[in-house]
Amino acid sequence: MTASKHDGFGPPGGEQAGPAEPAETGLSSLLRRGVKAAIARWAVRHRSEAEIWPRPQDEAPHAWDGRPHFAEDYTLAAVQPGLALVARIEWLPGRDAHRIWLTILTPTAVYALPGTGQALLRGGGDHWRAGGLAFDCVEPLRTWTLRYRGRLEVRDAEGQRRGPVGEELPAEDLEVRVDLTFVSQLPAFVPGSDDDPDLVSRQVGAADWDARLLKQLRRDRLRSYVQAGEVHGALVLGSSLSTFGGAGLRQHSWGVRDWGASDAAMQCFAHLAGEQGAGPVRAWVHSAQFPWIHLAGGFVQRAAGLVPIRDLGVAPTRRPGRAPSHVGLHIDAPGGALELEVETIAELALDMDGRGRLEFSLCRVRQAHAEDHGAGAGWALLITQRRLVPRSGEAPP
Repeated sequence: MTASKHDGFGPPGGEQAGPAEPAETGLSSLLRRGVKAAIARWAVRHRSEAEIWPRPQDEAPHAWDGRPHFAEDYTLAAVQPGLALVARIEWLPGRDAHRIWLTILTPTAVYALPGTGQALLRGGGDHWRAGGLAFDCVEPLRTWTLRYRGRLEVRDAEGQRRGPVGEELPAEDLEVRVDLTFVSQLPAFVPGSDDDPDLVSRQVGAADWDARLLKQLRRDRLRSYVQAGEVHGALVLGSSLSTFGGAGLRQHSWGVRDWGASDAAMQCFAHLAGEQGAGPVRAWVHSAQFPWIHLAGGFVQRAAGLVPIRDLGVAPTRRPGRAPSHVGLHIDAPGGALELEVETIAELALDMDGRGRLEFSLCRVRQAHAEDHGAGAGWALLITQRRLVPRSGEAPP
């Protein structure tokens, strides 16, 4: 099963030749894709061998290179049964601002920053601290802490504000404290470089290569890495104290950012109980559809270690203006394929710069066809993105 045939975000249609016979058209397209895939396969492997990163110094903030729309962010996603958390600080030097997120999702309520669910704060020179949210690097690529002190709005499980929402009437909110520590013994994973080379080469081989694509790639390079680990600590929601012990995914990225660059995209971080006495299984997958290429990849973490996925199929059940109600994931990876059924339990949407919309979802996950209902079950954080502005010549999405 391939992502191009089963991904709900779908790749562009096949290449079209003029009046050639169908057999000739198919053969010509196949040859072109084969040549491009071969070149891409060499390039991917060559780059992976020549460029070893991230290094400990990459954990530090990076200097602004003067390009418009440059941004750098530090993000932590954490999942345990019945709860997911996303915290993020993004530095926007071109705007002299920081943007922060803090969202806590449970089956009965969502807690988010007052107003829009995010905050844009002017000024400030500390890349790791803003608006009551603070990250701290205890040991590069090993241990980080997250702290928050402040108020969050209480919303329902669909992300809608509770209580009066008039301009002069405050929404329901409460005092929140977050004290979490992320610990990992795993190497960081670099999307693209660490994705399965054959998977990447097939996707690049199917892309529309032209001068515009190459120019955009040179101009808009965004570097990033992710790292899976354990998260432990405590959450205080009003007068309620809860301990936290779950799975975490930390992400660091920097470069030119455009929330409407891809037509649609998704990331999913899932933690599942193992089957037949095996240890827990974690998976992180990403998928993005651009006008000229479809990209997908990720990894599976099993007891034996972390392995890149070899193929990804995504089948979302869409709802207008909301996160998918369900997503089917086919993940082919060394050690055995995963057939996951992901069900949205709680959600929150954020509009980003008027160009894209993000939807965060706390999800129940289970492995399809599992004999024991509890075996292979777990929880996940699903993040979907869709473009809000039409491209030239297109109707609004």
